[in-house]
Amino acid sequence: MFPLSTSQQIVWLQQQVVPESRAYHATAVIDFHGEVNSTVLRKCLVDAVDRHDAMRIQICDEGSAVASQEVMETPHIEIPEHDLRGAEDLEGARTELLYRHVHTEFDLRTAPLARWTLVRLTEHHWQLFFTEHHLIHDGRSTVGFLTGVLEQYSAELTGRSFTAEPAPSYEEYVAYIGSDEHRERVASDVKWWMDTLDGADFGIEFPGLGARRSELFDHRGAQYRQSLPADLMDRVRAVAQEGGLTVFAALLTVYAELCRRYSGKNDLVIGMPMANRPVGFERTVGMMVNTVPVRLAVEPETPCGDVALDAMTAIFDAIDHESAPIQELVKALNRSSKGLGNPLFNFMFGMHDGPCPRVEIPGLSVDMQVALSAESTKFDLSVVVMPDRVLHGDHGNHGYELVWEYSTQLFSSEDIELLSAGFEAILRAYVAHPSETMGTLALVEVAPSVRAGRDEPQGHGKAGEAAAAVESGVARPDPAADGGEPSGSLWLRAFRDILEDDDIYEDTDFFQAGGYSLLVPLLLSHYESLSGWRPPTSLLFEFSSPRELEAASAARHQPTPGLQR
Repeated sequence: MFPLSTSQQIVWLQQQVVPESRAYHATAVIDFHGEVNSTVLRKCLVDAVDRHDAMRIQICDEGSAVASQEVMETPHIEIPEHDLRGAEDLEGARTELLYRHVHTEFDLRTAPLARWTLVRLTEHHWQLFFTEHHLIHDGRSTVGFLTGVLEQYSAELTGRSFTAEPAPSYEEYVAYIGSDEHRERVASDVKWWMDTLDGADFGIEFPGLGARRSELFDHRGAQYRQSLPADLMDRVRAVAQEGGLTVFAALLTVYAELCRRYSGKNDLVIGMPMANRPVGFERTVGMMVNTVPVRLAVEPETPCGDVALDAMTAIFDAIDHESAPIQELVKALNRSSKGLGNPLFNFMFGMHDGPCPRVEIPGLSVDMQVALSAESTKFDLSVVVMPDRVLHGDHGNHGYELVWEYSTQLFSSEDIELLSAGFEAILRAYVAHPSETMGTLALVEVAPSVRAGRDEPQGHGKAGEAAAAVESGVARPDPAADGGEPSGSLWLRAFRDILEDDDIYEDTDFFQAGGYSLLVPLLLSHYESLSGWRPPTSLLFEFSSPRELEAASAARHQPTPGLQR
C-alpha cells in the first residue's frame, strides 16, 4: 500500500464530493479497418494490464481520512464483444453501447479502474471502446498503453517475439515525488510561481455571454468538436515557422485574444496541462499530469507576432516549473475558496500531443478518437487541441480538431458555437495579417454580444438556490435567523481543532479561515470521531460555517444517543 500522488489527490477528492460526476472518465474509441483477431487482441489487453501496475491500482479509503492505494496482482478483467452487423439501427445500437460504456460508474476500491469493449460494426470495421478513470490515467499513459497493446498484437499475428520496453512502475514514481530531491524542486517551482502570479487577476468571466456563475460548481458539462481544415493549419504552420513559434503558441495566442475580447481583461490566467514526467519516467503508465496557471498579457495594440512570442515564452517557462502541485500553489498564494472550482483558473487550453499508435500489419489501419464527452467538465471552459497525428495512425494531413468542453451551468451550445466561430475568424485573420496589431483582427466577425435580457437559468440567484435546496431535501440554514451560538457545537470544535485556531466562531467560513480542499477529508474524519456520523464530503462545499453545518447535519442525520463524546 502506498499514498496517492499529488495529482491523484485532487481527482479522488473531486470524485468524493460529486460521486455522480463523470468528469474524470477518459474515453478513447479506436477504429480498426481490416481483419481483426479479437481473441488475440483481448490477450494483448490483458497482458498490458499485467505489465503496468497503475492499471491494477485500487483505492483504499475505508475508515481513513486520507486515501491510499494498492496494486492488485490479478484483477478480474472482462472484455465483452458485441457483433452489430445485423442490427437494424447500427449507429443507434453503437451509440447506446458507447453511452453505457462511458457513463457506468467505477468502483474505486476494485481494480482495474479501466474497461474495454470490442464492437464489430461491419465485416472489416471494428471499434475498441477504452475508458479509464483519471486516477490511473493521463494522455501519455493512454498512448503508451495502447502502443504496447498494438505492438504485441502485431508480433502475435506475424509470429515475432515481443518484449515490452522496460519502464519504472507507478509506485516508484510516487516514491520519487516524495523524495527530498523532488521536494526541493517543488519548493523552488512554487516560489517561482508565487513571483510570476503576484498581482494577477485570477478567473475569467464573459459578462455579455453565458449565465452568471453559480457559487457551487457541479461538473455538469457538454462538448463541441471543431475541425480546423488542413489548408488553414498549413498556413498556421508557415506563419508560426516564419515567426519562430510553435503551432501551439500561435493557437494559444488566438485563444487568449478571444478571452480578452469577451472578458475585457488584458491580464489573463489560463490553466495549461503539463506532462510533469521526471527524467526516467517518460514511459511509466499512470496519473502524472499537472495543470499550471499560465499568465498572459494581451494588449490589443501589440503586434500579433510579439504577443505570440510572449505566449511561447510563457509556455516554456511553465514547462520549466511544471512540478509545483496545484494544491500547493493555491495554499502558497492564499487562494483557497469555497466550491469545487479551481481558485487560480477556470479556463483551460491544452494540447493532446500523444500520437495515435501506428500498426505495421498489412491490410489493417487504425484511427483514434479521444476525449469523448461524458457530459461533465472540470472547468468552466476547456479547449484541447488535437493534431492530426493524434487522431490517425497514418499521420496524414487531416487538419486539427479542437475539443471545446464547457460548463452547462454557464454556457449554451449556441454560446460555444459562437466562441468557436470567433476563434477561427481570429485565427484566419492572424495568418493572413501576422504583422497587424492583435486588437484589429477580425473585428467585424468577432463581436461580443450583450445578452442583458437573457433568462436566469435554474441554479442561479435566490430562486435557483431555493430550488436546489428543495431538490436535495435540505433547507439551507439562515445564519441570521438565530443570533445565539448553539451550545456544544461539534462543528465549531472540529473547525478549531483542524485549523488549529481558537478564533473560529459559528459564522466563520472554513475556506476563508485558511481551510482548503485537501483538509476537508481530515475535518470530516475528525467530526466523525466527535459525533459518530460521517457526513458526505459534498456537505462542506454546500455549507461552510459551523452554524450552517449544524443545521444541515440535523436535517440529514439524527445522531444515535450515546455516540457523541
